[in-house]
Amino acid sequence: MIDLPLVEMWEMFDFGHVASQKELKQTIQNFSKTADEPALRLATKIIRAVVR
Repeated sequence: MIDLPLVEMWEMFDFGHVASQKELKQTIQNFSKTADEPALRLATKIIRAVVR
């Protein structure tokens, strides 16, 4: 079972801090460097679902 932090629904749609493309890429790179395999698999599923 994956132990992930809970995310409130409003956080998914909070665009108060609009980041630049560079900042967004850096965030994803930092996440990918520190995430364990289950978190990476979940993130990949989410990204694939959004890209469709």
